[in-house]
Amino acid sequence: MEFLYTRQQMEGFKGYQSKVKIGNWSEDLEFEAAKLKGYLLKKERGQLKCTQAEERFAHALAPMALRPRVNDGYVHFGDGVMLFNQATDGCLACDPQEPLSDEAFATTSTWYTEPCARNTFEIARYEGRGDKKDAMFDFSGDDIVHFGQKIQIKCRSQLVGGQACLTSNPRTPTSFSRYSRNQEVVMVRRADWSTVWEVQYLDPQFKMEMEGQPVPTNAPVALIHCGTHQHLASDVVKYRNDFGTEYEMFCKTFSAVMKGQLGIRESAMLGDCNRWCFVTSIPTDEDNAGGGASPPGGGGGPSSGGGGGQPEEQRGFSGGGPNDPNDEGY
Repeated sequence: MEFLYTRQQMEGFKGYQSKVKIGNWSEDLEFEAAKLKGYLLKKERGQLKCTQAEERFAHALAPMALRPRVNDGYVHFGDGVMLFNQATDGCLACDPQEPLSDEAFATTSTWYTEPCARNTFEIARYEGRGDKKDAMFDFSGDDIVHFGQKIQIKCRSQLVGGQACLTSNPRTPTSFSRYSRNQEVVMVRRADWSTVWEVQYLDPQFKMEMEGQPVPTNAPVALIHCGTHQHLASDVVKYRNDFGTEYEMFCKTFSAVMKGQLGIRESAMLGDCNRWCFVTSIPTDEDNAGGGASPPGGGGGPSSGGGGGQPEEQRGFSGGGPNDPNDEGY
């Protein structure tokens, strides 16, 4: 009986090719032709891994223009905004191609701060049933976002077909953030009470007085989750995904533990991880050269006279450009 393979091939040797005419060269030749046909067919249909990755990045990183509906220095419903965090010097981003369940996908704080489809969001008004505090204010007269008002943070329609809102759920033994084990923050393809957030004034000394006042752009604020009463946060906890090394999103209130006295307001401010900023436009070179008028948030404290009634931490973010975790010196 004549063997179809050489002794080397039977022992696993892969050195012989079909053109050598040794062993089962005819079968090897047909197999190479079949692989080439399969490659050309996948290339024609756009099913190659490299093609799919290129299309995915092009869709997620598509440039988006940040143009406020009214350029008055306040946040309006329907505006496309970016949410910057002071602790990470990054902005909120999502990735629909990283599903966590049937209707939820991951969120991170990314160092990529150019406006694109995955890091720009839309502020929507919550139309459902609220709590007792909503009866104290009537926000139906305008489309400006106010302190103490219920909002929803939605993905742009260019990224996700349909609606997807930022949400969070109580931490359980089976539901928590991947690395820090805190309360998980994700995007979910529904709109209910778990997707409702409230904008709060950062300084607790004047939080009650500022309720009902318009929310300025480019000024630090706090976002509290109405369902769990935990603040939206991000910290320098590395989260690795297809876009590189980013930061983890979660809900946790970072505040100093201190002994209070009855009748005295001495609560400390929230930590840097809980400080967020609504950005509705990116300054151009002309704006930087001309100086321009400062937004209302520059002196938005309850005291009169510029920024006199506003602490230094409330006037803006400290530090320079974004921290890139992929840098060698990071």
